[in-house]
Amino acid sequence: MRDRSDKRPKEPLDTWVQRALRQEDRRREAIQDTQLGQVIGTFGNTCRAEVDRKVFDVAFAGSFCIVGDWIRFGENKTGEQQVVEVLPRRTKLSRPDVGGANKEKLIVANVDSVVIVVSVVSPPLHPRLIDRYLVAIQQGGAKPLLCVNKIDLLEDRSELDVLEPYRLAGVEIIVLSTRTQEGTAQLREALTGQTCVFVGHSGVGKSSLVNALLAKPTQEVRGVSEGYGRGRHTTTASSLHHLGDETVLIDTPGIRSFGIQDLEATEIGGYFPEFAKFACRFNDCQHIAEPGCGVQQAVIDGELDPTRYDTYRRLHAELG
Repeated sequence: MRDRSDKRPKEPLDTWVQRALRQEDRRREAIQDTQLGQVIGTFGNTCRAEVDRKVFDVAFAGSFCIVGDWIRFGENKTGEQQVVEVLPRRTKLSRPDVGGANKEKLIVANVDSVVIVVSVVSPPLHPRLIDRYLVAIQQGGAKPLLCVNKIDLLEDRSELDVLEPYRLAGVEIIVLSTRTQEGTAQLREALTGQTCVFVGHSGVGKSSLVNALLAKPTQEVRGVSEGYGRGRHTTTASSLHHLGDETVLIDTPGIRSFGIQDLEATEIGGYFPEFAKFACRFNDCQHIAEPGCGVQQAVIDGELDPTRYDTYRRLHAELG
C-alpha cells in the first residue's frame, strides 16, 4: 500500500501556537490555590520565588519572569509549581537585546532606585556608559543614584570633579570605599526601605559593595584584569538580598555596553534635564545644528559639560 502520510495537510503554525496556548491556559485555570511571591533568581525555564522568606522553584510555563517580578504561582496536576500570572511591573531596567533587532532584554523589575556603581581609577570612569544608564533608568521609571567606589585609590580628591556634571543634572552622588568602609553607612541610609539594584561596568566593585552592606558576605570578589583595566565578571546572574529595614538589594552582572531602546531621536533631549536651563530660539530645537541654540552656546561658553553633550549627540545620531 502506498504511504499517503506525506499528503496529509500540515497544520498551520498559528493554529498550533493557538492550541498550545489554550492548553496552557487550561492548565493555569486548573490551579486553584495560588500564592504571591517575588522572583529572586532565574535559571533556564524556571525561576526562584520567595514568599515570607520561603523559597520555591517555579516553572515559567509560557510566562517570562525576571528578578524583581511579583508573580502568582501554584501547584499543577503534576505536582510542579507553575507561574499563573506575572503582575504588572511598576518600574523596569532594560536594554536592547544583542541577539535580535528591536528586541528588549529586561534586566530587573520593580525597583525604586538604580545604583550606578563606578570607580575613577581601576577601572577608569566611563562617562558615556553612565549617561546611557541615566537615560534607561529615567525611561524605566526608577530613581538613579551614582555610587563612586574605590576612592581610597585616589591620589587627589580633585579627580572627583569629573562627576560635577551629574550633580548639576540632579543626580545624587555617594563616594565610598569598601576597603576602608568610608561612605558605606551613607549608602545604606540612602537605600533604607527601598528595593534597589546595583549596575555598572564589571570590576567596579559591585560584589564588594553587596558584601559590605550584608551582615554575612555571600559574593565572590575578584580584581581587575591587568593590562586591560577591565573588570572580571564575578556576578553571572542577577540575585536578590535582604538588608533589613525593608531594604532589598539586587545585584546584576557587569555590563560593558548599554544601548537605548524605544526612544525617538526627538525625545532624547528630555533625558538630559540640565539642557532645560538654556533657552533656544526654536521650541522644537534638537540642539544639533539649529541657529540660536542655547544648549550649543552653553557648551561653547563652558556652562555645559562637553562630554555630556557629546553623549547626547551620539545618542541622537544613533536613534535618528
